[in-house]
This record gives sequence, structure tokens and C-alpha cells, in this order.
Amino acid sequence: MDPNTLNPWPALYLAEDYETAFREKFQLPRDTRVDGLTPQELALEHGVSHTALFVKGQLARAFDMTLPRSLVAVANILRRVKMPARAREIQRKLKIPNGGIYMVQTGKQLHEMVLTHNWRMLPIQFGLPAQSHVLAELIRAAGFEAILYRSTKGSGRCLAVFPDRLDDASYVELVDASPPTVKHRRLDSSTAGELEGWESLPPRMRALL
Repeated sequence: MDPNTLNPWPALYLAEDYETAFREKFQLPRDTRVDGLTPQELALEHGVSHTALFVKGQLARAFDMTLPRSLVAVANILRRVKMPARAREIQRKLKIPNGGIYMVQTGKQLHEMVLTHNWRMLPIQFGLPAQSHVLAELIRAAGFEAILYRSTKGSGRCLAVFPDRLDDASYVELVDASPPTVKHRRLDSSTAGELEGWESLPPRMRALL
């Protein structure tokens, strides 16, 4: 993305169960089969390796976005933003139908916009943040440590954790034993900087980010 649009921030994505994690990892919709192969068979055929890790933890402030009504308060603020005159002018020139572009008015609209639109399109084509990026930035700015949402690929829920927003009592850690070479098996406010790679960056790069 254009660095002038949105500052990057780290995130740890977790899934409620193995199937959801697998589908999210390989971006495979529910019941997807390709050439008669199941998603797992397809992944193995293409030589794609992956590791499944089970974690446990606790968070003090997670934004629950599993229901559209959870975004009503956010939508009530966004609905005050009017469509720019320039956008209307471009809409007429390109002959885009009235329903083709719109400003968010309801929590349901915002929920569908974030979860159903292809989030890669805006960053790749125009260098702009996707709707989900903008919403996540607003939720982070409000002080939340994570966002809980329903997976668009699997049947379970997902959790996007923001390591740099963790409270002192919040953490995520491995359930199983880790190899001796693993320095940290627990993500918390004291280890977040190192695990997200921020502390390994030279001061000049930190300033740019």
C-alpha cells in the first residue's frame, strides 16, 4: 500500500479450529474441490508444507464482530461522512449505477462490506487500504487488542490479535512443548516487540514505519 495512506501494524491471526485455520491459510472456500481433490489433498499435491499450532491465552479487550449489530455504533459515526462531490462527478462520468458506490449507513452494510469484498483488490490495484484495513485501524485506535470475526472460508471464528496493543495481563501462548531453539513460547506485552520483529529493525526503519 501507499505508505501515506495507512501505517503498517503487526497482527497474529488465529482460528477456532483446524479446518478453519487450514481454509484461511490456503484461502479455500467451504466444500471447495479442485479437479476432484479436497483442499487438503490439493495442498499436499502442490508440495505445500504447513504446521498447525494450538494456543491458549486471555485478552482484556476484544472487539466482537461476529454479528452485524456489533458495528452499529461504528456505522452511526461513519454515516455522518457525506459522499464527496468529486466522487459523484466520477460516478456520472463512468456511468456507475447509484447503488454501485455508497457511503456506509448501517452496521449490516459495514459488516458485509468488510467480510464479503475482496480485500486484496484495493491494495494491489490502487495502493489503497481495503475496507477491512480501515475498520481495523479504527478499532485499534479505540484501544482494542483484537478483533473476533467469523471466517469467510471455514465454519469457525477467527481472531486477529494486535501484539502492540496487548494489555499487561493479556497473552497468547503455545499449548504444546516447543523445540529448545524457540526463545519465546508466549506472546505478551513484554515479548511482543521481539516476536513481531519490530525490535530487530534498525532505528531508521522504525522511524519510516
